[in-house]
Amino acid sequence: MKVVPHLLIVLIALAVPFSAQAAKKKGKGEQPPAATPIPLPGASNPAEALSPYIVNLQQLLALDRPPGSEKQPLFTQTTGLLTTLRQQLMVELTKAPPEQKNMYTAAVNTADQITAALNDREQTLHNLQSSTAVKGTGKLEAPARKDNIAQGIKGDHIGKAAAVIEERDREKQFIAQGAAQNANGQKAMSSMAANEWDQRAIAWRTKIDSFYSQIK
Repeated sequence: MKVVPHLLIVLIALAVPFSAQAAKKKGKGEQPPAATPIPLPGASNPAEALSPYIVNLQQLLALDRPPGSEKQPLFTQTTGLLTTLRQQLMVELTKAPPEQKNMYTAAVNTADQITAALNDREQTLHNLQSSTAVKGTGKLEAPARKDNIAQGIKGDHIGKAAAVIEERDREKQFIAQGAAQNANGQKAMSSMAANEWDQRAIAWRTKIDSFYSQIK
């Protein structure tokens, strides 16, 4: 008769560790996994080290970068990563045998060209943002108007008040027309600047690819 209570105690004792372990696993599962940084290749193989920048060069130079790039170090820390890589390439260049010096020289030149292209992109973005921020009031775009709306209006108080209202409405219309002209002008300038950059980015990519192809 006493066997059953002892057996029950043994079963409970065995079940407790499994329950604790299951709860521990469940608790771990609720936590978000830690982000795993993707290591970039070292400078010992210059073609491989520069490959991530070459593969993503079009996206790196785009004024409007693809979604999600703002979370990737390759896009957010490009200049710093390239500076570090260039220093590593220079170290490799100084200790490289004569037959490999041209390869590392081409790699350094490639890194410099990518950096120059990125600086050009940043300057273009800055210019676009500055031109967009400097917007006229609209009044400056309209023909010269009277500072005093009631100036030169004759008649009694009622007639003069009606004329002032009409003149004020006309003034608002001129301001609105000027604002519309400003908006259209800014849009045209931004579109032109973006098109010019697209052509310049193509030239940069061609130049960079040329330097990169010399890494042999």
